[in-house]
Amino acid sequence: MNVYLLIILRFVHIIAGVLWGGAAISYLFFVKPSVQSIGAAGPQFMESLTTRRRYPLFMVSASLLTVLAGGALFWNSSGGFSMAWIKTGPGVGFTIGSLAALVAFFVGNFGIGPTSAQLGALGQQIGLSDGPPSQELISKMQVLERKLNRAEWIDFAMLVVAMLTMATARYWFF
Repeated sequence: MNVYLLIILRFVHIIAGVLWGGAAISYLFFVKPSVQSIGAAGPQFMESLTTRRRYPLFMVSASLLTVLAGGALFWNSSGGFSMAWIKTGPGVGFTIGSLAALVAFFVGNFGIGPTSAQLGALGQQIGLSDGPPSQELISKMQVLERKLNRAEWIDFAMLVVAMLTMATARYWFF
């Protein structure tokens, strides 16, 4: 592969990965707890973050760029997915990191995204209703919140594994 293309792919992979991981960590440890602590203004803030600031689009774009550029780099480094390279120390490290990133990508895009959208729609439904929400709606919201929490922590754990293995894989020798 052309050296200039490799440099561009590495740049895209690293910058998009930093944005993806950093945004996920910032959301999980700072934004989400703040939204939960500000009470009634929380849903308004989240609505602004998701629709006006397009946070979900940013996360999809950053994660997709990371995975696509990473896939091209993996293909190049492995000589077209050569098992001889994959069995080396760096091959094992980059493979573990790649698989963890793919899990995070799928959990984020097919777990967190749709569940967040369902929670948002349910929140709007509750907001438009007269009086307090029914026990059924509260129960649905609690189920979705637990599902979202689980997906967010899986996503976080996989991103950490991906970052640690990608950062160190070239130094793995056995």
